Amino acid sequence: MVIDEIIENKVDENQISFDFLNEPETITQTENFEWVAKETLVVIIKPQSGFSSNFDICGKKMVDWVGLATSGCKQKIIEEPTEENFLQTIQNLADGFDYVAVLYSDTPLLRKKTFLDIMNYFSKNRMNVLRLLRGYVFRGEYLKNAKILMSSAVEEFNKEDFSIINDAKMVSYAFKILNDRILEYHKDNGVILFGENTIFIDADVEIESGTIIYPNNVLKGESYIGKNVILESGNYIFDTIVCDESFICQSYLEKSKVEKGKVIGPFETLINKKI
Repeated sequence: MVIDEIIENKVDENQISFDFLNEPETITQTENFEWVAKETLVVIIKPQSGFSSNFDICGKKMVDWVGLATSGCKQKIIEEPTEENFLQTIQNLADGFDYVAVLYSDTPLLRKKTFLDIMNYFSKNRMNVLRLLRGYVFRGEYLKNAKILMSSAVEEFNKEDFSIINDAKMVSYAFKILNDRILEYHKDNGVILFGENTIFIDADVEIESGTIIYPNNVLKGESYIGKNVILESGNYIFDTIVCDESFICQSYLEKSKVEKGKVIGPFETLINKKI
């Protein structure tokens, strides 16, 4: 079956994505942060040096990870301005917003909870400028008339969140942190993992509770794994739907659909197929 026909049988599109940055214990459960989304502009700067903002880590571009952490807010992505033009560039973008957060695409470990903590701190302390480990927060009214960017003490918040990913070593570090967060999300939702250090799951993969994943599994793209599935060792699954109670062993699946209760493998290759 061609992939267009497979997509027609796909589960609802909204089910094949998740934002694991919305952790169960997030600050949004105890305070209302709707004002952040309504009143804040997030400017995401793409640095001129280091890894590309489009570099993929765990299924998302680095710039998209920062976008997820600040989701809900109006966002503008720009190339890094010169030091001399930095303030004017931000001022030109900021009209009409009470708050302006300036972040960088080379900090993909930033989490939504950390971002909300920052905005909460900034608002409650009635600040005009807050300098972060990587970036700034401005009050819009102050920014209108600012002539120079005054230096200020740096507030650290969470150092890991502001790790600058600009070389091969740091990319490996970011991959491990993000993959660990993804695995924790799935474990919290009832997925059983054996040999976690050899299981790699992209951010947009959805897995239902009761599924068991053994070592040496790679799940990529917008794959969907149903309930009570067993993924034995040695699978590579990309943009594929695996329905409930299926068993997959040492197989390569790409842009395919495995119906409920099917057994695939060992050593099967499915590309653009429905089984």
